[in-house]
Amino acid sequence: MGLALAAGLVLAAASCGSSGGNPGGGTTLELASHTPAANASGVLLADAITLTFNNAVTAAAVTPSTVKVLDGSTALNYEKELSADGKTLTLTLTSAPASLPADLTVQIEGLAGSGGGSLTTSFSFTTAADWVELGGAVQEDTSNDADNPSVALDAAGNLVVAFDYGVSAGYRIAVRRWNGSAWESIGAPFNSGSSDNAYKPRLALDSTGKPVVAWVEYNATDHNNVFVRHWDGSQWIPYGSSDTPLDLTDSDSTTSPAVALNSNDDPAVAFAEQSLVSGTTAWHVYHGGYSSGFGWVFNSNPDNHTAANDALIPAAAMNASNQMILAWVEDSASGKGIYVKNVGADSFLGTGPLKHADDNSIPFMDMELNADGNPVVVWREQSNGSGLYAKYYDGSTWKNFGSSDLATANGFHFAMALDSSGYPVIAYGTSSGANINLLVTRWDGAAWVALPGNVNLDPTRELYAFDCAVDGNDNPIVVWSEDDGSGGYVLHAKRFNGLAK
Repeated sequence: MGLALAAGLVLAAASCGSSGGNPGGGTTLELASHTPAANASGVLLADAITLTFNNAVTAAAVTPSTVKVLDGSTALNYEKELSADGKTLTLTLTSAPASLPADLTVQIEGLAGSGGGSLTTSFSFTTAADWVELGGAVQEDTSNDADNPSVALDAAGNLVVAFDYGVSAGYRIAVRRWNGSAWESIGAPFNSGSSDNAYKPRLALDSTGKPVVAWVEYNATDHNNVFVRHWDGSQWIPYGSSDTPLDLTDSDSTTSPAVALNSNDDPAVAFAEQSLVSGTTAWHVYHGGYSSGFGWVFNSNPDNHTAANDALIPAAAMNASNQMILAWVEDSASGKGIYVKNVGADSFLGTGPLKHADDNSIPFMDMELNADGNPVVVWREQSNGSGLYAKYYDGSTWKNFGSSDLATANGFHFAMALDSSGYPVIAYGTSSGANINLLVTRWDGAAWVALPGNVNLDPTRELYAFDCAVDGNDNPIVVWSEDDGSGGYVLHAKRFNGLAK
C-alpha cells in the first residue's frame, strides 16, 4: 500500500506539471490590478496607466492592437515600459483626447502571456477637465483678502506662493506651499515688525527650496520702503541683524522690488526709487546685493539708460556667471521702451529699447532667462487697443518668436514663465462684454498655441493679480486672485491637465 501511494503521488505531480509551461502557475493570463481604478474620475493625463498581470508578458506582445487606450473609437498613442519580471506594464500617454474631460477605455485584446494563455478585458475611467485646481483657496482663511501672488516651484515640483494677506492689523506677507495634497503655511504672515501694510511680494527659492521674499511696505513717515527676509527653516528672518529698508534714501518712495539669488544663495535686489539725480527728480532703477561679510551693498548710480527719464517695474534674474540681468520700462521722447542690462558687466543688451511702436504705453513687462542665460522679454503695449509682445536675445540681437513680435492681440494683464525649451508660456486676462477670462498661450517652437479652457472660476467676477509657473512636465500652473462674490479677494491655483513630457 505504501508503494502504491508513492506511485500515485508521483503520477499526480507529473500530471500537474504537464498543464502549463509557466512556472509562475497555470496558463491563464489575468489582470490582477490596475490604476486608474475602474470608473475613476478626475484622472490627470500625466498620470501613468499601470497594468499588473498574474503572469509575465513580453514587450513584443504589447502592441497597438493588443493594448489600446481609446477616446471613443480613437486610439491614443502611448509609450510603454515593462517591469523586469514582465508582470507590470506602464503606459504613458503621448497624445491627448479631443476634449476634456474625456471618458477613456483601456482595452486589452488577445494579449499573450509569455508562458501561454491570452487575455481580453477592459476598464474605463474619466479624466479631469482642462484645468485642475490645487485644493481649495490658497490662503488659510478666505475671510481675509489675498492678492499679488508670486510663485516658484521647488526641486520636488511643489508650488510655493507668496502673497499679500489682509489680517486684523493690516496687510502682511504670507507664504504657503502645496505639498501635493494640501496647502501648508511656511511660518506666520509677517512684515518688518511695525504695524505698516506690507504688499506686492516677489519670491525666490534657494538651492534647498527655502523661500526668500522681497516686498514693499508703506510707512507714513518714509513712504514706501523695500524689505527682504528669508525662511531659515523655522522662522522668517532679515539678512543682517534687523529689518532695514533697502532704499537708498528712506524718505524717497520705493516700489516694484525684484529679487534673484546667486550660486551661494545670496540675494540680489532691484527696485524703482523716486530720487533726485543731477538736479532732476525721476523714478530710477537701482540694484544691490547681500553677502555675509559685507551686508547690503547698493550701487548709488541708477541703472537707467537716461537718468532724467522715469524707469519703473524692474525684473531681475541671475545668470550662471552670477551676473544680475535687469529689465525695466523707461520713458523717452518717443514713448516708453524696455531696456535690458547685464549689470555685472555694466552693458546693455542690444541697441535701443524694445518696443513694438513709438508713443505707446507699456504698463506691464516681465523677463526670464532661458537655459543659455539669455533673456526672454514679454510686455503689454497699448495705444487705442492692447497687445502682448515677446522677444528673445540670441547673444547678439533681439529676435521674434516667429515672424512677428506679437504673441496675442489681447490681454489687459499677464504673467510669464519659460518651459524647458526656453519658450514663453503666458497667462493673460481678457474681457469680453461682462465676462473676464484668464487664458494661457504658449510658443511651441513654431507658433503661438492657445491652451483650451478658461482658468478662472467665474468669468462674471472681478479678476485681480496673477502669476504662473511651468512644472516638470511643461504644464503651466496659474495662481490668481478672484472676487469671491462678496467683494473679497481669494487666491486659487490650477494646473493644466496636459501630457507628461
